[in-house]
Amino acid sequence: MSEDKEKNSGREYTVDEILAEYGSQGRQAAKTQRPQKVVEFPTGELPDLSAGKEDPPQPPARGDKRPRSKPGEPIPEIVPEGVGRAIGARLHTLLRRADHYADHMYDQAEPDPETRRAEKYIPGTDREEPAKAPPPRRPRLQILRPRQLPPDTPPAQLAAQYQKGLKGQGARMRFALFAALAAALCSLDLPFLPWAALAGELEELGLEVFQLRCWALTALLLLTGLLCYDILAAGARQLFTLRPRGESVLLASFALTLADGLAAPGMEGRGDCLPYAAVAALGLAFALRGEHQRRRGDRLSAKAASQARAPYVVSRADGLWSNRPTYTKYSGSPVGFGSQLQVEDGGHAAYRIAAPLLLLGALLCAVMASAGQNQPGRFPWAASACFTAAASWSALLAYALPYRRLAERLHKVGAALAGWPGAAQCSRGGVVVSDLDLFPTGSVQVTQTKVFGGAATEKVVGYTATMLRVMDCGLTRPFHDLLRTHGALYREVSGLEWHEGGASGLIRGQEVLVGTSAYMHLMEVPLPPGHSIKNAVFCAINGQLAGLFLLEYAMSQAVNPSLSALMRSGVAPVLATRDPNLIPALLEQRFKLPVDQMEFPPVERRLELSQPDPDRADGLVALLSREGLSPYCDAVVGGRRLRLATRLGLAFALTGSVIGLCLTFYLTSVGAFASLTAPNFLVFMSAWLVPQWLIANWMNQY
Repeated sequence: MSEDKEKNSGREYTVDEILAEYGSQGRQAAKTQRPQKVVEFPTGELPDLSAGKEDPPQPPARGDKRPRSKPGEPIPEIVPEGVGRAIGARLHTLLRRADHYADHMYDQAEPDPETRRAEKYIPGTDREEPAKAPPPRRPRLQILRPRQLPPDTPPAQLAAQYQKGLKGQGARMRFALFAALAAALCSLDLPFLPWAALAGELEELGLEVFQLRCWALTALLLLTGLLCYDILAAGARQLFTLRPRGESVLLASFALTLADGLAAPGMEGRGDCLPYAAVAALGLAFALRGEHQRRRGDRLSAKAASQARAPYVVSRADGLWSNRPTYTKYSGSPVGFGSQLQVEDGGHAAYRIAAPLLLLGALLCAVMASAGQNQPGRFPWAASACFTAAASWSALLAYALPYRRLAERLHKVGAALAGWPGAAQCSRGGVVVSDLDLFPTGSVQVTQTKVFGGAATEKVVGYTATMLRVMDCGLTRPFHDLLRTHGALYREVSGLEWHEGGASGLIRGQEVLVGTSAYMHLMEVPLPPGHSIKNAVFCAINGQLAGLFLLEYAMSQAVNPSLSALMRSGVAPVLATRDPNLIPALLEQRFKLPVDQMEFPPVERRLELSQPDPDRADGLVALLSREGLSPYCDAVVGGRRLRLATRLGLAFALTGSVIGLCLTFYLTSVGAFASLTAPNFLVFMSAWLVPQWLIANWMNQY
């Protein structure tokens, strides 16, 4: 070996000779060595480009004590004498370094062929946010007793129960509203009303117009109370069980206004301040309207839920995707729907806390405004004003009115919201969108079949249909029809493996690949020229192309608006598609869907998300009796809007009650009979009812 080295000392060795000399270790080291992504800034002295070769280092001149850089050391900064020259030299050095970084900032290593092919044919996916441990919570004292759910009545039976007496309740509501409007008309001093003409006739009888109007208002209020007996009965039952709600405040307002109407003619210093019977009567009429609207909404929801024996169940699972609440849909049964539909709504739940406070506050204000001012005779008037102001007109309309409008819309598309518990679960998060949501049954058809390599058509169709059936994607139904047309049979599949763009398995000892053209390129299956079609399914048997199936996708016009409504409401669509063709690139290019705002998980997570699993659901949101994205979207977005509309309506109702209670306390404490009149009271209460009507009209604007 030493002699060979001496003989060949004058020539250079090649890389192959060096690897052969030092064995496999050098070869492995050469394989593992990768080019660096960024070229490092050069160190050492820069050569003189004007000369043909580098000049030898010169010795330092006599008297020159500046340090000289040696080969391999960083380039020294040029620091001439003088402050200006020193700053200029530093800037020159920084500019050279910046130019070098800019020239080589995009220098990267050349990817290997496998990586380049994977980046070309595998679609990009979104990463999932890691799960975060929730912060520790301090134990809370459970003051409220756990609520017992009503019995789980079947939806068809519930619809029949709500239908009984619904027309009679609607007729009573209209008569009550008419009586309340008559009381409001009686409280106004309009020129066409015959109060002045009746003054002379009443003097002969020893009566006054004010006394007659008080009696008329009291009679109209009593009539309204009889028509709204179910509201008053509910308030009495709540007070008897010490669980007051909004009906309890209305009952107190009704009773004290009746007392004030009887005592008003004999009160000194009252003048022409009429009782507030019209305000209390309208409050009862609107409460009965709210109860009627809720009952109509419940009947429509129960009727929509009973249209299918095995409906699609929309549920919510916390942390299912990207550590966020996620809505899923699976075929199930309406278990628990009847219980949730009969649970008290958000308005009653809010007044569980607000009603006791309003009752206590109104009572204290009435006592302080009368007895506290040494005017105990004013108590009926002060109590009537305070309790009537606390009984907001929109208390029972905050949930019922938007809920009935939403129930009508959902009933038309075959969906039913699971009451207030279903709406309360609707929040920001994600919604799992599957193949059948984008393309329901009948939306995909096989338009052309082509067989390669002399294989039998029945065999290729049978193998492809078998693989797609095992994959359980949206292409199962059209290929089942194709299978029956060609008289082929399903086969047994073993060793199924999923990949991006397709799947592989063993059928009768042969390896079968089914997927897109990109998947065939990735698996190194040669395709004929001009056959790289995007909307097609390819089948390869033992590494050779066997069949091509051209597909036609027909998307409904309601898909794009439904996805836009989901994203505007803060719910991100999560594409959990199993059809290998349904990737973001195809959906954006062909169907113009906003895929940049959707999420596309990896294939393993798509399989988990699209797998129906009722055990992972945390709560029932809605029931669907039809396929497609439109009823799915309407249920989720509608529940989210109903939750927001109820909260806004309750906020306005409670705010109006508090402000009205404060104003009536002040006016009654100073004895402002001329300011706290029935017409002014009607205007004030009507102003707080306007937001509720606007919110109800906004409910279905999506």
